Amino acid sequence: MLILRPMGLLSLSLFITLLLLSPLPLQAAQEDIPYCHRYADFNFPDYMAVWNEEEPELTAFTYFSMLNMAASSVDKTFLSELLSQIGRTFLIREDFEQAKYYLAQAEGYLDDAEPRARAYFLREKARYYAYTEQQDQAKELLLKSWEISKQEHYDQLAIETALDLSENSIAIINQEDRGRWRQIAEKLAASTKDERAKIWVLQNQSRFI
Repeated sequence: MLILRPMGLLSLSLFITLLLLSPLPLQAAQEDIPYCHRYADFNFPDYMAVWNEEEPELTAFTYFSMLNMAASSVDKTFLSELLSQIGRTFLIREDFEQAKYYLAQAEGYLDDAEPRARAYFLREKARYYAYTEQQDQAKELLLKSWEISKQEHYDQLAIETALDLSENSIAIINQEDRGRWRQIAEKLAASTKDERAKIWVLQNQSRFI
């Protein structure tokens, strides 16, 4: 089992600075290393629990501190998801070049990751398109993310994506379809048996108003 020594603030700051100034090259998954498909949050820190949209720089700081562990773990699902979320922190700050770079990094591991990673990636790439005023592409990717989430029973992600489609926050959709997506989100939120999804719904009641 890999045991990591906590990084001091100075070391972590230097690590982040080096990553930003000299991004790591994209590496393909190594075929000779066995990959164990597993639920990322069960084996790794729940990175979504520390997500703070009001403090994207602080969120990025926290995620970068996890990046070395993720890269060393051989778990492409966790690594891809983490890179997608790092990309999102740059999107919020409208640093589109860095956002594009980290989303490309995340995409490089999808073929060796669980479908969940692709669903997250598509959702964050949709945000990228929305920020760069490419709403048609954003809608297409959100729909793909929804299909994966629904098919694989990722209830929390399916609820979030349905709400995204109902709010016009990422993709531009007509009023009738927005209402339909709201109903889908509400129905799934009321019927889900997934405990994490139930907790998310309780913590995000404002999105259902």
